[in-house]
Amino acid sequence: MNEQFTTIPEHLVRRFNELSVELGFGIVGDYALRLFGELDDLGFRILVTADEQGAGFAADAYARLRGFGVAACTYGVGGLKLANAVANAWAEQVPMLVVSGSPGMAERSSDAMLHHRVKGFDTQLRVYQDLTIAQAVLTDPRIAASEIDRVIDAMLTAQRPGYIEVPRDLVDTPIVSVDGRIPRSTVTVDPEHLAAAVADAVSALAHAGTTVIQAGVLVARRGLGDHLKGIAEHLGLPVATSALSKGVFPERHPLAIGVYQGAISPTAVVQRVESADFLFRLGVLPTDMNLGAFTSNLDPRHVIDCTDDDVTIGPRTYRNVPLSAFLPALHEAVAGGKDAPMPPAHHEPTFTPDAGAEIHVERLINAVAAHLDARHGFLVDPGDCLFASVELPVPAWSIASAYYATMGYAVPASLGAGKADPTRRPVVLTGDGSFAMSGLEAGWAAFNGVFPIVIVMDNNGYGTQRPMRDGPFNDIAPLAISRFVDVFGTGRSWCVTTEGELEAALTEAFASDGLALIHVVVRKGSTSPALARFAAALGKRV
Repeated sequence: MNEQFTTIPEHLVRRFNELSVELGFGIVGDYALRLFGELDDLGFRILVTADEQGAGFAADAYARLRGFGVAACTYGVGGLKLANAVANAWAEQVPMLVVSGSPGMAERSSDAMLHHRVKGFDTQLRVYQDLTIAQAVLTDPRIAASEIDRVIDAMLTAQRPGYIEVPRDLVDTPIVSVDGRIPRSTVTVDPEHLAAAVADAVSALAHAGTTVIQAGVLVARRGLGDHLKGIAEHLGLPVATSALSKGVFPERHPLAIGVYQGAISPTAVVQRVESADFLFRLGVLPTDMNLGAFTSNLDPRHVIDCTDDDVTIGPRTYRNVPLSAFLPALHEAVAGGKDAPMPPAHHEPTFTPDAGAEIHVERLINAVAAHLDARHGFLVDPGDCLFASVELPVPAWSIASAYYATMGYAVPASLGAGKADPTRRPVVLTGDGSFAMSGLEAGWAAFNGVFPIVIVMDNNGYGTQRPMRDGPFNDIAPLAISRFVDVFGTGRSWCVTTEGELEAALTEAFASDGLALIHVVVRKGSTSPALARFAAALGKRV
């Protein structure tokens, strides 16, 4: 049989098209120049960001909404600046692929001190071996295509980031092509255990007086949202989410009860979840953030816990029953009969400003909630913005670095989110500290055709730490945030200090179609109720 040949860029673009990935994010350098050029010639654009970390955050958000994302970079100075974004993707189980150009094999042969090199030529690879599920340096044309497929398969199977390095003198080299679609690994499922787990769960649900579902982030990562919604609606089960999975179930749905994070959550949510006869946990990662600094009070005897590997119902664990197999099977098992009656719809959020009043964090959240609707996606940065958003019901998706909690995520992520879902305008809630780290990416988002509404909550420094321990280490340099649009040369901005000014700015920003930047100066010392609860829980340990 005659072998067919292709090139590394051609095979990459073929696989990206198969995954419905239309573009990537990154910053070029001389080691990646040929690679970027070939990808662009093949119709796969790499959108330029202000910084490599910003490209990583954009690719991360794109992957959360599309199921796969691509960040491209040059060797050393590019790849190592991406490392924090990749660490975030690993921690939060996001299949983001790093494609890095690197020195050619011929120029490595003399062990020359080439620019961007650190120790050996494999330094960057060794860093990424700790941050990704699979890696490949494409040095062998006979197996390069198969190596690309191996990395992508491992990423999709584990929902983790991956790494591919392309020496610049092999970009145009013919490589052996492979037929068909991406070869996929088979997920191990024990059919007897699956059937037993489904029967056990159906029985438990039938005999429970009250049951609450807590939907975790793996429901989103595994594309199981329709099964979740179908089960909840058919059985009439209320649904809570977690910090990391906010938005996986529509928060304005009549069955939605909010975010459960132990003591961080509002009392009504805590009581609803912790008093239930059964808590049906679907793909909830047991992180400190999801469990409210481990303040959750859940009796394991009354928990049905479904993970990426097993299902545990009280004292019984069913091995090799992954969530991706269990949830569809359970949906089928309970689908008969009539749907349960639906509770009354939630009231739509409203906000009536006290025109001259200073702005408190809680009131800011109320105002933003009143303007959000199904036309908007929501992105939020760690800090009091993230805690405050626990009590902000989002109508569509919500994206945050809610476990790894890396500051400066949300603004660059808005570019990736806007490209992944062009039907919704990104609305960003970020703090002054986070904005100082990555606010320039708002201008690059506009440059690339995405026009977010960026709301900067200025609490005069690192407000999350202040309730636990204050000091000069929480102070940051003040920024004239509303003047950034003058630097960008596009967009509108507002600086607001009262509720009346806030409402007017939000009304104008949401009605606009360009970049909108609102600098919200909140009252000194104002914190969200959720942060107060978190500080009380965590303050004893820091």
